[in-house]
Amino acid sequence: MRERLGKVYRHLGKNRSHMSRQRILAVLLIIALVAVGTSGCVTSTNNTSTNSSTTSVSTASSTNASLALAREPTGGSWKPFILRTSSAIRLPPPPSRGSSQCNKELQELHALQASRTPQIAKTIDYWNKGASVRWNEIARALVIKHNTSPPMASRAYALLSVAQYDALVAAWNNKYTYNRASPHQIDKTIRPAVATSGDPTYPSDHAAVAAASSAVLSYLWPNETAQLAKVAGADEVSRLSAGVNFRSDIAAGASLGRVVARDVIAHAKQDGSNAVWTGTVPKGPGKWFSSESPPQPPLLPTWGDVTPWLLTPSSLIMPPPPPPFGSPAFKAALQEVKQISVHRTPEQVKIAKYWDSGPGGTATPPGYWNRIACSLITSNRLNELRSARTLALMNTAIMDSGICCWKCKYTYWYIRPPQADPTIKTAVPLPNFPSYTSAHSDFSAAAGGVLSYIFPKERSELQAQVQQASLSRLYGGIHYRFDCDQGVKIGNAVAQRAIQRGEHDGSPR
Repeated sequence: MRERLGKVYRHLGKNRSHMSRQRILAVLLIIALVAVGTSGCVTSTNNTSTNSSTTSVSTASSTNASLALAREPTGGSWKPFILRTSSAIRLPPPPSRGSSQCNKELQELHALQASRTPQIAKTIDYWNKGASVRWNEIARALVIKHNTSPPMASRAYALLSVAQYDALVAAWNNKYTYNRASPHQIDKTIRPAVATSGDPTYPSDHAAVAAASSAVLSYLWPNETAQLAKVAGADEVSRLSAGVNFRSDIAAGASLGRVVARDVIAHAKQDGSNAVWTGTVPKGPGKWFSSESPPQPPLLPTWGDVTPWLLTPSSLIMPPPPPPFGSPAFKAALQEVKQISVHRTPEQVKIAKYWDSGPGGTATPPGYWNRIACSLITSNRLNELRSARTLALMNTAIMDSGICCWKCKYTYWYIRPPQADPTIKTAVPLPNFPSYTSAHSDFSAAAGGVLSYIFPKERSELQAQVQQASLSRLYGGIHYRFDCDQGVKIGNAVAQRAIQRGEHDGSPR
């Protein structure tokens, strides 16, 4: 596992030429495949607004189908984030077994099974990696494509993950309310192309995630709406082609996902993320100033007032004040940065550039941790519900840690090391916002803490990466050590809030 994680980290640390390839991947990830129309009505009681090719594919499918995934019979009672209760959305009953509608849907699956080609099998396998994981990849691609800032990216990942998780909790509640048998349980001649868990199929979890994800991402990036709808259709079609869902499962899941997305978007519209700053940059000794030419407004000065997920606006985790400008503690910290600047080793340069991920063509630090999380989810073969739970806990912690960090930054307006001493040479670009605390440290400690809770066998490796991400900003010459240390403390504290939630959300360990 550590070797695999190392490969992930090395891959993430490639230079900017690799980032141009990431932009290409961003486009490829949003290719329109085949859109499928779905319909269905739900009500919400939530108060918040035959050829050789076919033969070979079938043989491989039988092998895949033997790798059963874990069932989650209690999943419908897990605690959601936005929905009032896990039973807030009640779907109409599915077509009954033996009904004309059910028989018609079985006929469709037989036709799709007979026309299953190697190319269709590739599409099935692509989406079968996990709907939450694949849509997380799509979100990261959009963050890259649109040069989204780290705080805004953390919000995007959190909104997406919460929508996915709540949609799946609601889907599981309906699954075990109606207990609809899978197509191959009803008709043994239906051969699923992928592993199944034994959970009831109505509604489709993939369709719920696809609908919720495409709606939330369309809200965030409206110009992508048409393309995202096509991708959602491709995800849905893959489950029909795989023989694991009826069309009515798909329609119901999509309807449910849209209802959840509506509530998540309503929350997003009221979270304060679009507040306009009307203040001015304070002046004086030790105060930050824009080093851009010409000077530019600081990045998101009001972000510390955005509504958090795990904390409350009045209980943000704040560190003690930084050392007074000009004090012995400040001078010692500044001298350390200076010494690193003068004697920076190739390894320190490598680490600084490895983790450097501001806007301008990267998935940002929150995106890097999402990639790490998705790799762990895949290698540990988490089922769809647990995958979404992992991402929701991690991304709400990441966003909250960023809110705490930005609140601190614009409380103290602390000067950056190379602004205090212009002879300090940086190894990475200087961000256009105050120094204290280090956002990389906050984000990384929050993410690493949550992932260490969910994947305890990886704790040592994950915590090593947290420390490396934090120190990378000191090695880069753009942060003091106390920026990094206090950022890690904030991130760790926020991670504990996420862990507390995870320990009481109803999911069995």
